[in-house]
Amino acid sequence: MADTADVLAVSLRTFAIPLVGLAVSGSPFVAGLLVTVESAIGLVLMSVGGALADRHDRRRLMILLGLTGMGLSAVATVLLAAGLMGVPVFAGLVALFAVMNGLLGPSNDAMLKSIVPMDRFANAQAIREARESCVELSGGAIGGFLYRITGWMPFLASAMLYLIATVTAFSLPRRNAVADTDTSVTAATDHDDKPARPAPSFLAQFVEGWQWTLAKRTILAAIAQGAVVNVACYGSIVGVQIMLAARGTDPALIGLVNTATGVSALVGSLAAGWLVDHIPTGRIIMLTFAVLTAAMIPLTVTDSYPVVVACMSATSLLFPALNAGELGFIFGRTPDAMQGRVSTVFETTIGIPGALTPALVGWLLQTHGLGFRAVMLLVVCCAAFGLLLACLTPTRSIPKPAQWDEAEL
Repeated sequence: MADTADVLAVSLRTFAIPLVGLAVSGSPFVAGLLVTVESAIGLVLMSVGGALADRHDRRRLMILLGLTGMGLSAVATVLLAAGLMGVPVFAGLVALFAVMNGLLGPSNDAMLKSIVPMDRFANAQAIREARESCVELSGGAIGGFLYRITGWMPFLASAMLYLIATVTAFSLPRRNAVADTDTSVTAATDHDDKPARPAPSFLAQFVEGWQWTLAKRTILAAIAQGAVVNVACYGSIVGVQIMLAARGTDPALIGLVNTATGVSALVGSLAAGWLVDHIPTGRIIMLTFAVLTAAMIPLTVTDSYPVVVACMSATSLLFPALNAGELGFIFGRTPDAMQGRVSTVFETTIGIPGALTPALVGWLLQTHGLGFRAVMLLVVCCAAFGLLLACLTPTRSIPKPAQWDEAEL
């Protein structure tokens, strides 16, 4: 409940920020810049937040996340309702939201391993995928409805959701990550009365997280695949949206593309648990990238709206199973005391190329004689390269969850 409330609050805020930015500035550039700034700050601080999640009580960090989000959302609500919101103030609030998410958000991800045993972790991850698909499916519609009532309603709803997240987080178990089983973060006195070793510094733990993660062959392979495929995914989404908008497509029809992909992801999420239990995760990864590549090929020769909807929906169907299997294996085999750092190093490294993709897509769409076709050629090439990596790297050997104990990271 705490995680779902947080994800929905983020979804509402993500929907509202560009619209409010446009309303208070009158500039589409400023509205887009606010979104870029939020993403950049979040990515930069995410790995720091992962170290915090491993160093401190995750329950306490989740409570602090809820309280901070509730306070910032309440301030935004009051300023917008009173007509006092200006561009500098709103930019400051957006930056504070990004700092909050970067530093405290990873505690939600890290907490899952603390309360779910490894033999059920894949199914737990599949359930989480289904939950987040439902939020993504409904977040835009709810945000649009609330924003239509008045501009500050999404932030009021966000404040209430963060209150729910705070209250439910109090029911989670107390857990001090510093005292966990990982000897690198334990400062205990030996039984033979040797002096207690000093607790490692924050910087030491931060560096250890990067070193540990990048030294694991399977995780490194997953990062390489994820970085390349993220370019394909972001490129197709942004390319389709801008292409449809540029040719004057009804905004409702543009939104319908997202709804169709959301429905496809939800269906895939419902099947993810069964797929992960019955098909080796390595094969699911290869199959997902093969479907992504094949589904994007038609868009290199046509930009027909029905074809766009069909192709974009097809790409979303297997990703929930891939995430449940691959992330379930990686985080299931990661020591509990390393959860926050590993998850944020993983997300940061695969997220940076995706964050830069919209600018590249905008440039390609202006290519004379190619435009949208150039974007989709890039998408197909990246998806195919991701498939090649999946076939050649250690992720291809990830087994079913029943054999995860025997597999190496």
